Amino acid sequence: MAAILANQHLDAGLVSTDIEGPKQFYGDVMGFPSAGSVDIPNVGKVTRFQVGNSVLRVLVPLKKPAKAQREDGFSSTVGIRYIALKVSNLSEIVVRIKEAGFAVPVPIRVLRPGVQVALVEDADGNTVELMEESAK
Repeated sequence: MAAILANQHLDAGLVSTDIEGPKQFYGDVMGFPSAGSVDIPNVGKVTRFQVGNSVLRVLVPLKKPAKAQREDGFSSTVGIRYIALKVSNLSEIVVRIKEAGFAVPVPIRVLRPGVQVALVEDADGNTVELMEESAK
């Protein structure tokens, strides 16, 4: 039997050493509203951002986490390595990301006819794929 989803969307969680970088990237630059935060006893604090119908959770643990070791980009290690968002203002948001000082390792390019994509990185170096499909 398949899982019976209570909500028809996928939420994601990231771990960070502090909340200021994620607040700037996801809140200020990307424009995702805060969806509150919660302290988890003996674990840390989770701050939530509303991303459409989904929620992005950022955990700042009480014990400072180690930085992820990556070489050769996001696809060089096994695991959940990127999040993907479809947007309708790709050029505008990539400019905002660059102006705010965040990395854009893959500038806007054509992925396939009618689809453009860029890969950007948040404050912790997490890859975010931004994709825009043109109207057909």
